[in-house]
Amino acid sequence: MDYENMDKKILIKILRHKDDILKRLCLEKEKLNYYASTDAMTGVLNRRSGLKLLDKELNLSKINDRDIVVCFVDIDRLKIINDTLGHGEGDKLLINTSKILKESIRKTDFVIRMGGDEFLVVFPGTTMKEVNKIWYRICVKIEEINKNSDKYSLSLSYGFYEYKKEGKSEMTVSDLIKKADFEMYKKKLNKKEGFDDKCINNINK
Repeated sequence: MDYENMDKKILIKILRHKDDILKRLCLEKEKLNYYASTDAMTGVLNRRSGLKLLDKELNLSKINDRDIVVCFVDIDRLKIINDTLGHGEGDKLLINTSKILKESIRKTDFVIRMGGDEFLVVFPGTTMKEVNKIWYRICVKIEEINKNSDKYSLSLSYGFYEYKKEGKSEMTVSDLIKKADFEMYKKKLNKKEGFDDKCINNINK
């Protein structure tokens, strides 16, 4: 009996098995990291991991002297939809909104679910002029969806804030969010007061 060849075969099997185990462990680790960093319902970044990434991007903007734009987004009338059509329909609205946002932005941009019906979209290393072009695509998709919907119209209130380094080196992530949130609130207030606020009408292409 050739014990030497047998030992080699056994060793190869052991090494292959070990390699398979390592691959499975790596995949499991990737899954855990994904679930730990994303919102379970929408698949966008959750608040904790998203704000951590935003803090990193803001610091890079300060170091590299580049702009960064944040947009605070609020889904209009989500509570009414939940109350009248059910939470299942409300969940669909959240999922569809996040899908529109994710599919419209660039690879370098990211979406954070802040909680409930609120999202934050981050555009690193860009200016408001470029963001307007991206947001126009979002507005077009919303209008297309609304043309084919007989239940309700998808409507977003949103506010932008563009960070520029000049004189703002002490600005924090919290400051960025507050300023974008304030701009969003003004837009939502205009809607409540009856002003026409169609998405495309408010974008400079």
